[in-house]
Amino acid sequence: MKKFIFPALFAFLFVFASCMNMSGSSGEGGSVRVVLPGSARYSFSQDKADKFVVTISLGSKLVDTKTGFSGGVIEFDELNPGDYTIEAKAFDSNEGDLVVGWGISSATVNAGESTDCALALALTKCISTFDSVPSSSKYKYLAVASSADMVKLGEWIKSGSDLEGITITLADDVDLSDCADNWQPIGYIKSIEADNDPNVNNMPFKGTFNGNGKTISYKIKKEDGAGSQMFGLFFGNYGTIENLIVNQSYSGDLSDRGLSCGGMICAYNYGNIKNCIVMADIAIGTKSDTAGICKVNTESGKVVNCFVTGNIENQLDANWGGSYQKTGGICAINYGTVENVVSAVNIKTKSLRDNSTQLNNIAAAIAARTDGYLTNCYWLKDSINQDGNLKNHIAYTNYGDYTKENCIPDPSKITGCGYFDTNSPSASVTAGTTSECKSAQTLAYSGTLLEMLNAYVAANSDSELKKWTTGADGSLALDF
Repeated sequence: MKKFIFPALFAFLFVFASCMNMSGSSGEGGSVRVVLPGSARYSFSQDKADKFVVTISLGSKLVDTKTGFSGGVIEFDELNPGDYTIEAKAFDSNEGDLVVGWGISSATVNAGESTDCALALALTKCISTFDSVPSSSKYKYLAVASSADMVKLGEWIKSGSDLEGITITLADDVDLSDCADNWQPIGYIKSIEADNDPNVNNMPFKGTFNGNGKTISYKIKKEDGAGSQMFGLFFGNYGTIENLIVNQSYSGDLSDRGLSCGGMICAYNYGNIKNCIVMADIAIGTKSDTAGICKVNTESGKVVNCFVTGNIENQLDANWGGSYQKTGGICAINYGTVENVVSAVNIKTKSLRDNSTQLNNIAAAIAARTDGYLTNCYWLKDSINQDGNLKNHIAYTNYGDYTKENCIPDPSKITGCGYFDTNSPSASVTAGTTSECKSAQTLAYSGTLLEMLNAYVAANSDSELKKWTTGADGSLALDF
């Protein structure tokens, strides 16, 4: 008898009232028959779902998509044997096909066998269906399927709820372009530049945001009269952000934004960021700090198994006294841990400025300044362009006698790092030297860039890290 198999993480998503073995089908194909709920009102309290879209996939290949309605049946026939993923979305057609629920499960299909399941959907509720912040004791799982969900998530955090103990899953690609005029990172309330303390005035996120291999796209537009712009999806991450693709770009002239700063995923990372891809295309003018993943990776922060590509350009020449404008492919400043990451982002800034005691316009492939650990980090050679001068270093290396801007205070914390000549999964990696890393490097793994990344994943199999692969366009990708 064929049966459904429930992954531990998603066991809550589907409840099957009964699964009965049916007569064998002709040929070698199997089938899955899903009986939809007979009532528009089900486990979502007051929410009404009268339309369901169910997809079935084999590995990364979408096999079929079908739409059904309350009380109906969706049947997938002539399926080749194998382990399938079934994903369902629940819609309220009276609200313009608003997505109100989402769920995912898996099924093993055997040749000549069929399953008839009377299905009682217990789908995860979307954030926008709630009137107020839900209790984590009742709702440990929520879903994001639209920009409205992301906006409401921001409102919850801003109101003081950190969502600790709640997992939020991205159910679909989300485009935040309709929020571009007023988007601020989730949890950001007030500029921190005056007191230089990110914990003052701003609210943390302490839950888990699971991108589910989906993409959040957003643009930041210039606000007339604004003196600064914080950017990123989150402000302070104290939880986990994982399995997420971020596509961020800037729109408009930001040359007057003296205090603009942030990272494409968050400004300050106190928690974990893993299995994330950032595609950046931004040109800004700022005397503050900018990076592909996070502005600051704090002592408790960990960034692992992530990839940044695209372009980051800083148009401002910070040529006055002080320490301004640090730009990094992964972090602007790292006090924590960064492991098994790739930076293929092209960074363009003005020339380095020497102010006798401090430095301005610092740029580096991984972290402009690092007091923390950089382990098995790889970057695209000569990806730093400072006024036409190509530079190749993991962090700024020549700190000399500067008392406040020691960019690599402890070179022994940089291990197993190197660079590659071409942005390709098959690229070979060269171990960094004292010129690039302030200490000679010994690579922990051998082979191509792809093989080295996956060797780390295999060695850390209990960390839920995604394997690396070659994307459809031939570029480096994660196997979500």
